[in-house]
Amino acid sequence: MRVVVGTRGSELAVRQAEAMVQFLIGQGLEVTWKRFTTRGDAWLAGPLDKQVGTGFFTRELEESLLARDVDLLIHSFKDVALERPEGIIQACVPRRENPVDWLVMRPDAPDRPVIGTSSERRRRFLEVALPNASFTWIRGNVPTRLQRVRDGRLREEPLHGTVLAAAGLERLGLDLSGLEVRALRPEEILPAPAQGALLAETRYDRGDLVEILRAFHDSAAERCAHLERRVLAGIGGGCQQPLGAFAELQQEGSLRLRAAFAAEEGLRWAASEGTDDDRLLADVVKGLGW
Repeated sequence: MRVVVGTRGSELAVRQAEAMVQFLIGQGLEVTWKRFTTRGDAWLAGPLDKQVGTGFFTRELEESLLARDVDLLIHSFKDVALERPEGIIQACVPRRENPVDWLVMRPDAPDRPVIGTSSERRRRFLEVALPNASFTWIRGNVPTRLQRVRDGRLREEPLHGTVLAAAGLERLGLDLSGLEVRALRPEEILPAPAQGALLAETRYDRGDLVEILRAFHDSAAERCAHLERRVLAGIGGGCQQPLGAFAELQQEGSLRLRAAFAAEEGLRWAASEGTDDDRLLADVVKGLGW
């Protein structure tokens, strides 16, 4: 059986899809790739939070899936719009990678560094965690952002560091020598909902792919990622909202759910723990002020 897999065209998008593709090949499928440049990839003139709408990184792929140009999409789960287009179903959520953010800095960064990030969530959290820092927007793929830090310049202004998802850096295996890397604890900055997780989608008529991928699926990763995204839906937001949400599996099926929203007056934090996901969601959303 031949399967066409669609991903964004970046090195990271392809690299993070490779494990699932190799699994499909191991099941006897003939796999080919189709890579896309999405609206989000093409927009480099400013921060994405200044744009309007959803599906910045997924719309073109989902349209191709519905048009039957591809059979399976593999996304970064955090980039997927909350509303799935009619006719598209979840195929698989594999094991989640490191969900936290890493602060990557030049070793000669001053006491008042300039940090590049296009994420309103990251900026608002770091304004609290790093009160001496100032921030500027930065776009481009992961290697491009790291090179900007190594160069120490961005738009003819100083740049001393950036913030990147640990999962992306680990998947790419990039050389970080000469840079200082600090893992940011959830207490400092909560990850974006579903950060570090992948989502595979297919059409409703391709239940055969769902069945094949069942052995690659991770139910704990699915549960945590979906609960985090339900927090985002609960505050009526899209993926550009300054919201962090992080669900961690505890003992005997219990989850610890933490979330924080960057409101005008500052960060609002909320947390709950238990086995009832609906109750956890209600507690946290209410704690955030919704």
